[in-house]
Amino acid sequence: MSSKQIRQSNARPSPENVLNSGARIAVIAGGGDLPLRICSKLDELNRDYVCLSIAGFGPEEFEQFEIGSIGKMLGYIRETQAKSILFCGYVKRPSFFSLKLDGVGKKWLSHLGIKSFLGDNALLTGIKKLILREGFQVISPHSILNTLLTPSGVLTTQRPTDLDLQDIARGIFVLNTLSKTDVGQAVIVQEGVVLGIEAAEGTSSLISRCVDLKLNDRGGVLVKTSKIGQDTSIDLPTIGPQTVRMASECGLSGIALGTGNSQIIDYSDTIDLANEKGTFIIGI
Repeated sequence: MSSKQIRQSNARPSPENVLNSGARIAVIAGGGDLPLRICSKLDELNRDYVCLSIAGFGPEEFEQFEIGSIGKMLGYIRETQAKSILFCGYVKRPSFFSLKLDGVGKKWLSHLGIKSFLGDNALLTGIKKLILREGFQVISPHSILNTLLTPSGVLTTQRPTDLDLQDIARGIFVLNTLSKTDVGQAVIVQEGVVLGIEAAEGTSSLISRCVDLKLNDRGGVLVKTSKIGQDTSIDLPTIGPQTVRMASECGLSGIALGTGNSQIIDYSDTIDLANEKGTFIIGI
């Protein structure tokens, strides 16, 4: 293994780190900026870690693993003597018919059973239980990068209007209702009308397909929050500068995020861009 794959340190864990142990962490990286942000923070904290990427999604400089190669991935992590696993970045859920599972993957699928065909939260919760059974601890990105979690209140100079607040309330109601079926972490509402609900396509595609559905050129709110009872150690609703840019291009008034159960990547850049675009961001 090369030095870029494993970063070692003999320093004691920083007080910033909420973890009690200084044992090596295995970072399983998907797409987006978050994996490299996590690695940078681990360097800053002088923590031992190893990075591996989900092929087609994670950074190319790390060891690549196909999404169905569960046994190979776990073997690699054990070889590095990592004790904890941290998932970060996005991965598009593949079709089970196209998924090439190895022996361990097939065993996991049999354990997951019906959860494999339900929503993302049921699937990820099942996967977490299997990882724990394999002897690893699962830690969340925000336990390392503690600035990720959305704080409460209006975070921008632009503030929501009374109509925006009504749309936010409508969006929360819709998402809470849908969470019982493990569907959707985001919704776009304008003047009380639900323009779109996030399904498998992701937030960017949700915003794109709502452009032609708007009642007026300006207005409407993107609401993102975790499902009721969602395990936040593996998956959290996320926004960053790209989300703000797309929301502005769509003419949305703003973005509402669940306080403490969503995350903002590149917080300062995201808020600065929102202020520049006249888009509000509020933690609810």
